[in-house]
Amino acid sequence: MIFALAALLLAATEPAMTDGEVWNEGVSFYRDGDVTNALKTLRPLLLSKTHGARAAEVVAKLEYEKGNLEEAANAAQIALRAAPEDAKANRNFTRATDRLPAIREEEHLKSVLKAAEGKDPGAMLLAATKDCRALMSESGAYRTNRAEKAVALADALSKRAERLSDSWIPVRELIAQSVTNEEQAATISAQIDTARKKTKDAAKRLSDLDPEAYPLLSDAEHDFTRFVKLTVMPPAAMDEDLVAQSNAWLDVEQFNGRSWQQDALDYTRAFRSKFPAWARAYEQQAQSDTNKPPFTAEDQAKISGLATELEKLQMECVEKSLPPNQEDALRIINEIRELLPKDNNGGGQQQQKNDQQQKNDQNQQQNQNQQNQDQQQQQQDQQQSEDENKDNDKDKDEPDEGDQQDSEDQEVEAVLKKAQERSDEHEAEKKARMRKAPLPPNERDW
Repeated sequence: MIFALAALLLAATEPAMTDGEVWNEGVSFYRDGDVTNALKTLRPLLLSKTHGARAAEVVAKLEYEKGNLEEAANAAQIALRAAPEDAKANRNFTRATDRLPAIREEEHLKSVLKAAEGKDPGAMLLAATKDCRALMSESGAYRTNRAEKAVALADALSKRAERLSDSWIPVRELIAQSVTNEEQAATISAQIDTARKKTKDAAKRLSDLDPEAYPLLSDAEHDFTRFVKLTVMPPAAMDEDLVAQSNAWLDVEQFNGRSWQQDALDYTRAFRSKFPAWARAYEQQAQSDTNKPPFTAEDQAKISGLATELEKLQMECVEKSLPPNQEDALRIINEIRELLPKDNNGGGQQQQKNDQQQKNDQNQQQNQNQQNQDQQQQQQDQQQSEDENKDNDKDKDEPDEGDQQDSEDQEVEAVLKKAQERSDEHEAEKKARMRKAPLPPNERDW
């Protein structure tokens, strides 16, 4: 104990090494090929006024050779600050930083994909769409606050928009892994990259308090909604159908320039296109999972008939100036949702239906009076609309941008559907292999 205390006292009284001595020791390690000790010795010198630049140059070289580009770039930046005009320092800094953006993006993609493992990309897109709509509403008012609060709100909105842009990554990965047609996959991936860039640009403009962020968010919301309609699964499609049809019936103001009635029709068509394959996949899963309730052929046939009736009714609602009774559409949607198999672990769907129906009942009387007042005016407008339609019919044979967009949507939907089917097949095969695998000895029923 006495000797240990004496050693500590002696060490405390010894003068600290000068920067020059530390530099010499670090260089000795470097010349001997001892990279670990060279870095350990030279890193504390990076902020030295006398030897910081030289130490930074060596540390940058060693970190670069080890592949630690972030550390290499930091050290190269210190060396460059000490001699901004030095050609060698500029070359070293450029070499250390050239690949950093790509590496950072690659690491970011890996972290996002890891966090998304086991999650449904379509459900993630749907959640992102709703958050994008909330961002649009909030971004229109945050600048009315005091400067310091407006800056804080803008920063928070910017971070949310950054997270929104990440929602596209799992969808693009699903296409890259599941679609065999490379040309189609490349086309859709390019569209997703463009949509992600819009969202990232909106995030940057929000952080700068730039009013141009709102138009970018508006474009991003259209992109999100379009891809949601292409990827949404039947149960979620009916949920969104109910919301859109309810808003159309209540004559809620249009959001982002889209008709609620057209949205409802789009979700019905998405439901019809995906329902047969979804129902078959559900039956296969129910055979091996006793927690899943049965889904009879009679219920499936009834749902298909109701969906056909619903689409026809909603098409009339879209096309006619005075739409048919939209309550019939709501009734059919609720009937379909009731026939769909319920998740025994969930229960939220029924509660959502009850809440929505209660809201409908509460607003029915309020809107009935307004509808009566508007009916006379609508009848007067109908004749004018019919006259305009006659003129428009003359131009039906001319191609327009809408036809081109519909063609692109059909192509995207086909590729996404194939990607989802391949993903489902992979999951089914994996579960089948798990069922066929022999039990370990400790779990066998001897």
